[in-house]
Amino acid sequence: MDDRALLGGSLPKIGFGTADLSGPVDALVLCAIEAGYRLIDTAQVYGSEEGVGAAVQKAVAQGVVTREELFIQTKLAPDCHGYHEALRCFEESLDKLRLEYLDMYLIHWPVARGSEETYREKNIATWQAFEELKARGKVRHIGVCNFLERHLLHFTENGMTCPEVDQLEIHPGFQQRGLVRFCRERGIAVEAWSPMGRGILRKPEFEAMAASYGKDTGQLALRWNIQKGSVPLTRSSDPAHMALDLELFDFEIAPADMAKLDALNTNTDHQDIWSYKRQQMY
Repeated sequence: MDDRALLGGSLPKIGFGTADLSGPVDALVLCAIEAGYRLIDTAQVYGSEEGVGAAVQKAVAQGVVTREELFIQTKLAPDCHGYHEALRCFEESLDKLRLEYLDMYLIHWPVARGSEETYREKNIATWQAFEELKARGKVRHIGVCNFLERHLLHFTENGMTCPEVDQLEIHPGFQQRGLVRFCRERGIAVEAWSPMGRGILRKPEFEAMAASYGKDTGQLALRWNIQKGSVPLTRSSDPAHMALDLELFDFEIAPADMAKLDALNTNTDHQDIWSYKRQQMY
């Protein structure tokens, strides 16, 4: 399965995330690649870059995939914002991943702890480093995570390129419709983290809806994201679940059921993490 959609056809329609995996990262990521995942998402703060790099090396050496078939992305840690820091941290990530280039490099959060008064200037300096890395061919695409409209506008208002991707928490319970629309209007692709949400689909009526398609509610949530035009980043330490999460392209959610899922949207059903509060305040 390698059904590519966005970024000129280079971005797969679903990805495998590596935060808080329960088990050896290299073995689990290799399993994911063998199952069919081609987009692998990691980050400095996840501590999974070395495991991802080892898995990629094994997969290529064993002939499972070529490097060119994979889309590997990582994220700059919040305490590495700034031009020189971003370049240094990029090289550290590239070394851990054992790669010659990245397919995508992302700024993980717009506002780092302790940088509330200076984050705008730091984001501009960081983005200058990102643009330089792309110009040098070290990164093929550059993007951000968890950036709101005002954070995105700050780049273009200062004469810089627009991010190619914004990775956001997106699921039926927390759809961020205005922000997603804003991204679409500017050609920014949306990746969805935590795409299965926080249990809102465990109600009997949604289990019945999923069963009517021969699927479970996790697959229903992932398919909802795909039909909304987002790229969901799923995660599992269970090989069987990895495979199930890829079985999304043999069915389509009917318009009436999409409307029922759309109606679950709230402004509050999101992860309760300090970074969110900081992002919303500044």
